[in-house]
Amino acid sequence: MQAILALSEKSFRKAITSKIFVIFLLFAVGLIFLSILLEQLTFTAKLKIIKDVGLVSISIFTALLAIFLSGESIVGEIERKTVYLLFSKPVNKKNFILGNFLGIVWTVALSLVTTGGILLLLVFLKQGYLEGGLFLALGFIGLESLVISSVGIMFSSFSSSSITATFLCFFVYILGHLFPQLNLLIRVLPSKIIKGFILVAVWILPNLEYFNIRGKVVKGEPIGFLYTGEIILYTLVYSGIMLFLAYIFFRRRQL
Repeated sequence: MQAILALSEKSFRKAITSKIFVIFLLFAVGLIFLSILLEQLTFTAKLKIIKDVGLVSISIFTALLAIFLSGESIVGEIERKTVYLLFSKPVNKKNFILGNFLGIVWTVALSLVTTGGILLLLVFLKQGYLEGGLFLALGFIGLESLVISSVGIMFSSFSSSSITATFLCFFVYILGHLFPQLNLLIRVLPSKIIKGFILVAVWILPNLEYFNIRGKVVKGEPIGFLYTGEIILYTLVYSGIMLFLAYIFFRRRQL
């Protein structure tokens, strides 16, 4: 456990000093404040615009941060040759995988707390109180980032370059938010072969639309405890499977 924490701290320090972290954080914060300007351009539902634009901005840039950090986490260490120095110490491949994942989680959490705190402050200044749905929406964004990070680390564990791993993770992120469209294609396409491929993809890919509760939160609709519990369980199971696959792939990799 001590080795995992040490590796996660190393990964966290490297991530927060990277240009990617700073750029994505500034863009997210900038778009949140941009929602104030957009609010002035409409006469109705002004507060909803701040909430909607703010949550969308945080969701997108949190996901992109998780994609870029996880995509280069394992293969990046190999490309920089630093992995050999780490394995000269009492560090095994399982600790290496978990340490990198935990470091990314800490980094994403810092970004989420910063951007989410700004959004909550703006909403509080506008309406004088904060509804629980906003906190839940931010929590769901964090859970989505855990799934994305585990997928990125899985790709990074066997990819030949960080660019390849990042691209594959980004591709999964896009498809993961197209589940309604994929299910529609399964129903309307005449070709059984194509339907079969899409059905396999639906079973393998993470359904990231599960985490998208922004519309309900902005409208003030309640989110059930049962659904929240199901999403937490889904996150733990899917992330666990991806990290296990990452360990299997990385263990077989010749360094």
